Amino acid sequence: MRNGKIAALPESVVDELNERLGNGEVGETLLKWLNGLPEVRETLKEIFDGAEINKQNLSAWRMGGFQEWRNRRELREQALELCDTCSEMDEAMDTLLLAGNLATVLAARYAGLLNGWDGRPDAEFEEKLRVLRGLARDVALIEKTMHSANRDKREHYQRLDAEDQQEFKEMKNKTLAPIWAELEKDPLAKIIGGGEFGKKVADIITSVRHDLPLPDWAKKSQDSQGQSRPVKADTEV
Repeated sequence: MRNGKIAALPESVVDELNERLGNGEVGETLLKWLNGLPEVRETLKEIFDGAEINKQNLSAWRMGGFQEWRNRRELREQALELCDTCSEMDEAMDTLLLAGNLATVLAARYAGLLNGWDGRPDAEFEEKLRVLRGLARDVALIEKTMHSANRDKREHYQRLDAEDQQEFKEMKNKTLAPIWAELEKDPLAKIIGGGEFGKKVADIITSVRHDLPLPDWAKKSQDSQGQSRPVKADTEV
């Protein structure tokens, strides 16, 4: 971790500095801009007794922190470009078939080499055979890697699909729960015996069954029961 003056500045300032360095801005302009920022002056005052950023500080950062930032950005851009290329290839062709096509072409090369061979070993034949063997190992590795990647991708989409289905099911149940509870209350109250008591019991049962909030009167009853018996402190004899 870097600990110089520039490394101690706020992240937003360091990011802008790196962008300006990347755009080729000259040192004098950068120093004037940096040392003129209130947040930079405050940081320098707190940590470096107010000493301004100088040419040496900027040069050291250009050779160190800036290079690290540029390398990270290039890696990120390459990764994004690779993702775009892979997506385009997936849309344009079946990548598993592509690996199989490579194996087919390689097999044809083997057949052509053996078809023209007179049975006598020679240096040229051995060299061509050695190259084909190396290619065969590479193609086998490509096929194995692509099969593994496609399996992981398929499992990933299956998990996403299962999560979407579960989320939809929970949303549907949550939406329908109050409706089913209302439909069940009256028949259940009659089974229990009807009257006010039957309605209250049916109200609680349907609320619990469908994971709904308890009725207000039931909550008040719970609260009153919880406060009806105060706990007595233990006393020493």
